[in-house]
Amino acid sequence: MSHYAFPRLKLGAVTIKPRHTLLALGIAGIACLVSHKRLHRAVIKTTSLMCKIERKEAAIMLVWRDDAHFYRVFRDLQLIYSGAEPYVAEEGLTAGTLYTYTIESMDEGKRVLNRMKIQTSTTTDNKKEDNILLDLVFTTIVAKGQISLEWEPIKGIEEYMIYRNGVKVGRVKGCSFHDRSIGENQEYTYTIKARRPLPRSEQETYAVKSLLASIVGAFKKGSSLEQAAIEEITNTKRVGQVKQLLQSVEESQIDRKKQRNWQLRYTTFLPEEWLKNPNLASKVPYFKGDNRSFDPESPRYRTRVDVTIQEKEKAAEIEFSKAVGKSEAYDKDRVFLEEGVASDEDIIVKHVLSNKEKTTIQLTHSVGNPIILSPAVDYKVIGTFYRNGEINIAGYHDQAPHHEIYLKETDDQEWETLHLAKSKGLEMMARPTANHLWRYSTFTQ
Repeated sequence: MSHYAFPRLKLGAVTIKPRHTLLALGIAGIACLVSHKRLHRAVIKTTSLMCKIERKEAAIMLVWRDDAHFYRVFRDLQLIYSGAEPYVAEEGLTAGTLYTYTIESMDEGKRVLNRMKIQTSTTTDNKKEDNILLDLVFTTIVAKGQISLEWEPIKGIEEYMIYRNGVKVGRVKGCSFHDRSIGENQEYTYTIKARRPLPRSEQETYAVKSLLASIVGAFKKGSSLEQAAIEEITNTKRVGQVKQLLQSVEESQIDRKKQRNWQLRYTTFLPEEWLKNPNLASKVPYFKGDNRSFDPESPRYRTRVDVTIQEKEKAAEIEFSKAVGKSEAYDKDRVFLEEGVASDEDIIVKHVLSNKEKTTIQLTHSVGNPIILSPAVDYKVIGTFYRNGEINIAGYHDQAPHHEIYLKETDDQEWETLHLAKSKGLEMMARPTANHLWRYSTFTQ
């Protein structure tokens, strides 16, 4: 790992001295960043009212706007820079990884005047086309009295709806949202929602998928062309109390070092008591549903997967259980015909990575109807659990049936809701139709 403070920037043959940092950023810095972009393919840059950030696969650069005499910068708990210039950069970082920075502005006597906290990530060249939110660069900046959210553009989306603690607070055309009406002792959960047509142009497979989705949408009863070909996007960020986030690094060390045992629960279920078969030619016109609403503890479900991540000193142990509910078929008069339980062999949990920094797991799921030939319930989740207590979980699923995902530390009584999605009709399980893409991440340490 290396870090440096850009002692001087060059524009052609002109050398700009460090004391002219802000002018350099405005003139030479822009040319320098453009030059870097030519050399590195995956470069993401954002500029907020508080900080300018450049990210690559293995490097992050921060340039903040301040006129203090001295600065200290920490990555997580490690001091990586102290000096008079308001910018710093690191190399040797891990691609596609979340990093947290604390910037302290100090007076002549080295007393802290202000703190700013930034959570961002390095880029990755190998982005997963079917799970675009997983590697999407998302930046959260917290300062006194304000929270700033910035994200990488998503192709095909022109506007985003912003919700704070479940209440709609805005609609934005760009890829940022700045909240200045916050309390320092309250947590905030921001959910960014959007919709887009299935991609049609860049990849032949997506073009075929879009065409088939249109056909399914046009001819399946109860669905529409638009619904079958529109992806839902849900990106959620939970931000901890500003007062706690902006405390000194020394004060925040205790919680970051404890070992955690996480339990992730993913359940699919049918909310109806009785479910009409969308295939009118089938000999089975009705199925029994689970007759319930969202509930992490309900014993009624189509499928349930529990994954436990037990952090150890150097790695983590992964355990999981899976269960499939009983399917019951009925005739047109709702007289019982038969029952069956589908195979769980295509519910698979993989331990992708575990080290002193983070643990990553992958859950894939494909379970069909054991009584009739029908599309399977498909979903995929990749979750990363950081040793400092942060999480970053992303996935996609069919837009049927109901999906619910929860998380808790194993000793806790209450579940934290990560993602809830209502069914749009069983026909939305057909492969040509669009998925719901979702992500949940935290910034609490």
